[in-house]
Amino acid sequence: MYVIFRNQRLSYVEDFHGEEVLWITDPSQIHMEYMKFVGGYPNEYCIYLKDLSAEEQADIRKQINKKDI
Repeated sequence: MYVIFRNQRLSYVEDFHGEEVLWITDPSQIHMEYMKFVGGYPNEYCIYLKDLSAEEQADIRKQINKKDI
């Protein structure tokens, strides 16, 4: 599922450990604030929702809930 965060389209998923993350959809996004390299392949970058402010998390969850309807 795709969400918009800071005017960027990112993919919302749960990682292998059940953590909610926003995964890059474009290599240029690797320099975004909160972005972390999480794998061995060059494009494995994501933002952990737990690292975002409560307001930012609420905005992401609102987008997710709209798409679940």
